[in-house]
Amino acid sequence: MKILLISPNTESLPDPVFPLGLACIAGILKKHSINHKVLDLCFIADYETAIKAALIDYKPDIAALSLRNVDNVSYPHYISYLKFYRKVIKTIKNYSHGLIVLGGSGYSLLPNQLLAYLEADVGFAGAGEFTFLDFINRIKKKKNLSLYKNSGLVISQNSADDLNMDHLPPPDRSLLDCLAYLKKGGMGNIQTKRGCPFKCIYCTYPIIEGSTVRTRDPALIADEIEKLLKKNIDNFFFVDNEFNYPLEHAEAVCCEIIKRKLSLKWSCYANPKFITPGLIDLMLESGCTGLEFGTDAANPEMLLNMGKNFSVADLKKASQICHKAGMAFCHSLLFGGPGETMDTVKQSCSEIISMSPTAVVCMVGIRVFPGTLLSRVAKDEGLIKPGEDFIEPVFYLAQAVEKKILPFIKSWSKNNPTWIFPGLNININTNLQEKLRRFGLRGPLWEYMKNLK
Repeated sequence: MKILLISPNTESLPDPVFPLGLACIAGILKKHSINHKVLDLCFIADYETAIKAALIDYKPDIAALSLRNVDNVSYPHYISYLKFYRKVIKTIKNYSHGLIVLGGSGYSLLPNQLLAYLEADVGFAGAGEFTFLDFINRIKKKKNLSLYKNSGLVISQNSADDLNMDHLPPPDRSLLDCLAYLKKGGMGNIQTKRGCPFKCIYCTYPIIEGSTVRTRDPALIADEIEKLLKKNIDNFFFVDNEFNYPLEHAEAVCCEIIKRKLSLKWSCYANPKFITPGLIDLMLESGCTGLEFGTDAANPEMLLNMGKNFSVADLKKASQICHKAGMAFCHSLLFGGPGETMDTVKQSCSEIISMSPTAVVCMVGIRVFPGTLLSRVAKDEGLIKPGEDFIEPVFYLAQAVEKKILPFIKSWSKNNPTWIFPGLNININTNLQEKLRRFGLRGPLWEYMKNLK
């Protein structure tokens, strides 16, 4: 049995992102001595030639695509990746009769829809390590790939499969160009846990990873970091939805890095509710250069409407702790949610300005995915039509701000150069990103916004 793992993600803004999910699958295939190779299309100009060469040379029984994203979730200038995925799959079919299977975080959001739209054979929703391994073993026993050709079979993760993350092998990065991602993307990536128990109305993390938090042993995390440091990967992003929850686990990870005297720089997403002076001190000592708060709003009504578990007072306290310690921090905002008005937008902007963050990343309009609380709100308001497949993005944008928010943002950004608006290409674009990376800047680019000003 031969498996060709393909990463078709070619997005470079804000940065090319290392295909960690695919590396996790490679890790379990390696552990069980299953013959496999990897084809990463991120830095390949002629993808058709690369796919053709890989298929003719290797002749895989299964071509497995890991879909990280469906689109860039940016309003109003969204970019869909699905047409490119279709081209990739069409090319595979031209040169192979093997099975085409889909997986990854993006696929898990729309499993049935994407399996049909992309005309693949089998899909794996949720964490794929154990389900994909079981599938391969099942095929080996039956010795008949054709049973699954055009089957439309979607295999979902058993929620108990990865409750203990320490049973999973570490991601295998050996068949991927890690240094290219460091050079062009500014960092490597590490996962310290899976699962999110919070109730943000738009969030897809609970759909992809489940709502039960499963932490990794800090010693195993440090082991993974040490191996990457030996490969000259010394700047990392911790990809957890919230690095600092549970608080005790975040502290333990920092302490393990400090104990081993590992020399690295890293950053993360963080929840302002669980920021303490002690944690920030440990983060700084262990090499953290900045954290990004999933703030969404700085108005009491909108924080409630967005399902956040913290208050404006929590935001101010977390910001003050960061300032006092000298920690760079960013607030991420989402304008246009249920109940949003121009007054709440302006109040959020005013409050955030008073917190003096290093930078602000602001999105307008919220991409709706099925299974989220926001999808129910959108359905009740008639935004989602019967039979909606979500292949074309549906954005939620409160009617009260629909006609006024974009002119306001364009005006606001002129006086606030450290505010980044990805959906409008304001203060961030591909040319700027590539230029900064060529200068050797590492880590999230928002950390440099005040210097760029």
